[in-house]
Amino acid sequence: MTLAVQHVSKQFGGLMAVADVDFVVNPGEIVGVIGPNGAGKTTLFNLITGVLPPSSGQVVYKAQPLAGVKPHKITELGIARTFQNIRLFGHMTALENVLVGAHCRMKAGLWPGIFRSAAQRAEEQAVREKAQELLTLVGIGEEADTIASNLPYGKQRRLEIARALASDPDLVLLDEPAAGMNESETEDLQALIKKIRAMDKAVILIEHDMGLVMNICDRLVVLNFGKKIAEGTPGEIQDNPEVIEAYLGKEEA
Repeated sequence: MTLAVQHVSKQFGGLMAVADVDFVVNPGEIVGVIGPNGAGKTTLFNLITGVLPPSSGQVVYKAQPLAGVKPHKITELGIARTFQNIRLFGHMTALENVLVGAHCRMKAGLWPGIFRSAAQRAEEQAVREKAQELLTLVGIGEEADTIASNLPYGKQRRLEIARALASDPDLVLLDEPAAGMNESETEDLQALIKKIRAMDKAVILIEHDMGLVMNICDRLVVLNFGKKIAEGTPGEIQDNPEVIEAYLGKEEA
């Protein structure tokens, strides 16, 4: 088991944003987290990655409880994420953005960095080569020297995924990666997520594109008003009356 979310809740004053949510993610599995706007999906990601502490319950990654662990340490443990609102370093090149993601895996310390030792130079070169490979993996290898803010929206989404992969995670959290993409870009994204799984990584996917989640996810967790209302295979979820009601509303008598 890669991740266990154990009866996690998050309360903001009188608002229960996440209420007693419980599920697991296994190695190499793609789990979709879906639900209407305001269902608590991104708050759940913030709880998993240490951005927010849970009000109750706990998140366990590879048998290690994450309570009190800082977000950058959670990244070092092997969890990486993208964001609903793209958070790139807009003034830096695509390659430089990916290098930032790889920083937590670099071993050279202060003095080798200052004096540019042979070991430090070799590590830097290896990291740059890996960053270029990741840009190629996500389909923007030719954009390595392009300033991030100058990239089209879809390519910025891909760059954010490359930066997340640069930390060499075992679990990748993708927050609405298909948002703003056209049909062709979404098909390419689906292929990319399959490639990520083939790299022996687990994926948790928040997404509103039902075609994408139904095609690619092994299991779905459905949230509504912060509560888990269903969990199962895509086939089980699409026929679940409570899920249909959450999305479409109860039919008037």
